[in-house]
Amino acid sequence: MNKSERFWDKQANNYDKQEKKYEQTYSKAVENTKKHLNSNDIVLDYACGTGIITSEIADSAKEIHAIDISLKMIDVAKRKAEERNIKNIYYEQATIFDERYRKESFDVILAFSILHLLRDRQKVIQRINELLKPGGLFISTTACLGEKKSSLSILLFLLSKIRIVPYVKLFRMSELEGLIANGNFHIAETELLYLAAPSYFIVAKKI
Repeated sequence: MNKSERFWDKQANNYDKQEKKYEQTYSKAVENTKKHLNSNDIVLDYACGTGIITSEIADSAKEIHAIDISLKMIDVAKRKAEERNIKNIYYEQATIFDERYRKESFDVILAFSILHLLRDRQKVIQRINELLKPGGLFISTTACLGEKKSSLSILLFLLSKIRIVPYVKLFRMSELEGLIANGNFHIAETELLYLAAPSYFIVAKKI
């Protein structure tokens, strides 16, 4: 078990309570995402966490394969789906590079609140492109904490430096757009969902 996995395992039981303050941002992300889904879509939810968004979009897709490195996060998400009798979400502890996921096998890939936590983000974007069917959609929200200096961005940067929290990339929105576009995507839609700690919603189409 690596440090990131241990960190997120520790967060699992209290994660939903901690994220409650961002409820409006999550709701807007769900609303925006559902506009781009249809009932025949096979979806991959990468870094699904406790399934906060996954469960809310389940009725808009044929099936969702939801993955996370944290087994405890997955356990929480599974329990929530079972309580709501949601049958079309398949939760697995896995990474985006898992060999079970084949090229061009997904209509839509979701990545909420994860890109800014990745060191290998360019490889991840390439892998997402590889897994999408031609013309498939990559939908993400990303904290762009480099957009403006704040006490939160400075604190997270310092805590990541001394390894109390995982690595954090202080993205600017233009930099994030460039990363995705350079991964052979056309950016079709963007929206700033939360201003205080900028959360940037992007819909990108595989070229």
